[in-house]
Formats: sequence, structure tokens, C-alpha cells
Amino acid sequence: MPEDKPLPKIGRTMRAAHKAAKDDAGQVVKAGELIQAHFPKGVSPSLTARRVLALMMGAAAGDGWQKQTHRITKRDIRQAHKGNERIEQILDEVAGIRLTLEGISSRGHPARIRGALVRIIEETSEDDTSWIEFDFYDDVRRLLGASDVYATLNRAALLAFRSKYTVTLYELGCLLSGRRDPTQTFTVADLRRKLGVEDAKYRDWTDLKRFVLNIAMNEINQLSHFSMTFQEQRKGRAVTAVTLGFWQKDEEGVMAAARELNRPKVGRKARRAGTTETLVQLNIEDF
Repeated sequence: MPEDKPLPKIGRTMRAAHKAAKDDAGQVVKAGELIQAHFPKGVSPSLTARRVLALMMGAAAGDGWQKQTHRITKRDIRQAHKGNERIEQILDEVAGIRLTLEGISSRGHPARIRGALVRIIEETSEDDTSWIEFDFYDDVRRLLGASDVYATLNRAALLAFRSKYTVTLYELGCLLSGRRDPTQTFTVADLRRKLGVEDAKYRDWTDLKRFVLNIAMNEINQLSHFSMTFQEQRKGRAVTAVTLGFWQKDEEGVMAAARELNRPKVGRKARRAGTTETLVQLNIEDF
């Protein structure tokens, strides 16, 4: 978007996205409504698909609300996946991502909106400069144009996470951290839908905690500008709900995460194993 072209009367989200693209500071702005949405039953995008969708949001930037075609190169897509051999499969998956979010019906009544987000056109050349063209569906564009609540995501952190569930929880943390109350409570069933956990996976709470929440918390605590905690709520012996918390780090914590993002990925898991226990213990005691 040309610098001298005044922005139309749109919400704060698209204005922030326009500024982030202009500043080119490695940030992606995403509407809070999309972050608060959940995946419908049977939809569980891969790690790469979740990353690519965020990169597309960044590429569309402040023009996401407009009825126009946006572009991202295959080289940019490769930031989320090394090599072009799976790009077709990944784009098929991104085009099939559906969300369920709260909204308003045509007559002004509270409603749930269900649908896909983007239409994608892929140039067939395997050259890195080939375009991936995409446009958002009408309901998504209207949402983007009206949105006043957003999160600013660190592109480097998005590309560093190794779990698909971390990506979704990181986006939620970027939305909530810094608020007076940076917590949100989910029933276990709602949390599974929010994260897109497949029905057949981690049916037992112990497995969900071990393979989803603990892994995501450890990655976020190492690589993000905030820390994540979670607290179980029980009815008898059964865990019925979970309260997630996303707490802003102090300056040293933010700098430590930035330093880790600039270090080689090799050895990151081992470095995390040496620091996670202390970070988690501090979080539990402080909050």
C-alpha cells in the first residue's frame, strides 16, 4: 500500500497490520476474532499449515479486508517448510482450514460463523519466485475490516516452534498477555476443539497434558516474550477444565528469548531441558 495513500475508515487491526508491514520488523498482525475461533470437529491443521496461514496474514497485511488478490512467493512459503516438494499438499491443507467463530447474523442476532478462510491459486513453476496468489472469502474480509482487537506475532518465533499446538497457544498468548487478566478458562472438550486435537489422540488427560500442554508451555517459555502456565480444575478426581495464563516476562526474560531465537536450532531442546524446570516453578509460585 503506498505510503501517501490515506487509509479508509477501518478497524484498529488492519491499521496495525499496515504499520507492521511498513515497519518490516518481522511481525505478523492477526485479528483477535480469528485467534479466539476454534477448529470444528475433524479439522486439525499441521504445524506447517498453521505457520503458512500466519505468513499469508502477514503478506496481506493491512489490505486483508479489501476485495483483492494477495501474493506470497514460494520462497516465503519455504520459511515454514524446507523444500518445495510438499508445497502442493500444504496449500491444499491451508485452503481446507475451517474455523468456527462467534459473530452476528444478517439480522443482527448472535451467531456462530463456520467456514473456510482463503482461496488459493498456485503458479505451477517450482521456481522460488513463483507466486502463491490468495484472497479471503467475503465473511473473513468483513471481519478483518471491522476488527479492533488483534495480536502481534513474532515471525521468528512462529517459525521456530516444533509443535502445531504451540503455534495456536502462542497466538492466544500474544492476544492475552499484557491484559489485566491474561487468563482464559476452557473445559477440556473446548480446549481440544480450540487446539484442533484429533478425536483419537490424547484421550486421557495425562496424555493431553504431557504431549500437548507441557510441550507447548516449554516452547513458549523458552522462545516467547511471555510465559505460559496452566492450572487444572477438578471435579472429584477428574479434570474438567483448564485455566491458561500468559504472563509478560521482565526485560531480561524477553532478551533471553530473543537471544535463543538467534541461536542455532541444534541444541535448543537440550538448552530448554536445562532451563524449563526453573521457569515453570517460578511461574507456579508467582501466580
